[in-house]
Amino acid sequence: MENNLYDVLVIGAATSGAWFARRMAEKGYKVKVIEKLSREKLGRRLDIFHVAKREFERFGLPVVGEGDAEYAFSFDETLTSSPYNRHPKVTRDTIVGMHMAEYILLMNKYAIEAGAEIEYEAPFKEFIMEEGVIKGVKYAEDKEVFARVVVDCSGVESQPRRALPEGYGVETFEVTPEDKFYVILRYVKFLNEKPALNGWPFYKTWIAPCADPEGAIIGIGACHSYEYAEKIYAQFEQDIEIPPYELTRIERGTTPYTRPPYSFVGNNFIVSGDAACLTKPNNGEGVTSSMVQMEIATEVLDKALKANDTSKEALWEINVEYNKKQGADFASTRAILTKAVNATRDEFELFFEKDIIFNEKFLNGVAEGPEIKMSFADIFAIVKGVLGGLISKRLSFKTIKYLIEGITLGGKLKAHYLAFPKTPATYNEWSVEASDLWNQVGKMK
Repeated sequence: MENNLYDVLVIGAATSGAWFARRMAEKGYKVKVIEKLSREKLGRRLDIFHVAKREFERFGLPVVGEGDAEYAFSFDETLTSSPYNRHPKVTRDTIVGMHMAEYILLMNKYAIEAGAEIEYEAPFKEFIMEEGVIKGVKYAEDKEVFARVVVDCSGVESQPRRALPEGYGVETFEVTPEDKFYVILRYVKFLNEKPALNGWPFYKTWIAPCADPEGAIIGIGACHSYEYAEKIYAQFEQDIEIPPYELTRIERGTTPYTRPPYSFVGNNFIVSGDAACLTKPNNGEGVTSSMVQMEIATEVLDKALKANDTSKEALWEINVEYNKKQGADFASTRAILTKAVNATRDEFELFFEKDIIFNEKFLNGVAEGPEIKMSFADIFAIVKGVLGGLISKRLSFKTIKYLIEGITLGGKLKAHYLAFPKTPATYNEWSVEASDLWNQVGKMK
């Protein structure tokens, strides 16, 4: 029993699980990771993912560069353009593109070197419960492992979180097809000139580099389904003239696009990564946004393990601090964007032309972090642009109504999340009010 008892059991060995396992092992804890996929298949869903250069140091990530198997490319500047490919805005941030599978294996290597054990081809089956409290898990065919705390980093399907007993403290909702962001990546070679890196928010489409210096990735992301994403991409190709290209391959994948559970903790349990829907509301990426929460979780869990108290109450600070650091801003941004996408193509064009929402300050703020600092002058400029659009009949009353609703609900959600209860005592009342606000926001159209 003692040999099979760990301080921390992590379910999932991808970016979130590997990062969390390494951090807890570095603190001297006995850590085990179980991963349902084989080592060879881990991270093969999509080839390329991006991390801002400044975040390597912030989160202690392995640094890679030219010549490393994990490295693909880097770039410092991108454009964001209107639906008619006008009024480009410049975003400046050094971004490193890496091969997902190779980089996950590198993160696994760092976790193992720190002392963590990783077992592949080890799918989660069910929790081991004693007197209603998690004590470990059953996995694979007939294996068991016991741990003081179980951490679910299993990905978008979030099987462990969804298997929690009713009333355990963490919501067990399913991430439905309507709650996902569907990403299609076309790897291409342009036949003539290679266009600048660019993004078109109206179509949720972008052109980015790939590992082949002669090639590029044309990406499309949309809610609802892959079929809907392809429909939007067909409209993009009809509206936006880009140089002719040769298609080399296509990749598809999904990420959660819904609010996270209100609480990430239960007795001897934490959820993180895609299993906790910790993706950025502006683009659906979740690697480093999850690390914001996990950074807090490692410190809180360290204190809890030392105190030999890993109850929901002892882990509750993860919820409180995360909402202060990122959760409140993400909730606000998600509400605003959910309403803003109701604007028409011509109204989006006006947003770019008059710097309403889509201005360089806002876009660079989104790239740099969760909080977008808006001065009175910024707000006045937006209001002036909206009123001008209404007077000129380039903005409809319906769109303005949606924008006002989004900004209002975003403000209410931010205030509500910043007032997240410091103990579980008033959590139920808080969650009822939060659900009412999210019902008013609705789902991405």
